[in-house]
Amino acid sequence: MSRKSYKIPVSRLARVMEASRDCWKRRAAQKQRAIRSLRVNVRDLKASRDRWKSLALRAQARLQQSAAAAPAEPRPGGPCLGGP
Repeated sequence: MSRKSYKIPVSRLARVMEASRDCWKRRAAQKQRAIRSLRVNVRDLKASRDRWKSLALRAQARLQQSAAAAPAEPRPGGPCLGGP
């Protein structure tokens, strides 16, 4: 394979390529930090959602139990609240 010839000096080419490499490495590291942060956020939100869902289901079950346990009491005054 033949070596590619550039019109700029090799030392300058090396600096440009090194700067380019450093730039993409910096961007890649920044993206990885953002991904990690978002994963932690999703994990925390899922735990919170699961906790609140569990509390809501327990409250609903207690409400259904109390409604089933309480006998239906007739209201005073009969079916018509206005009276005769």
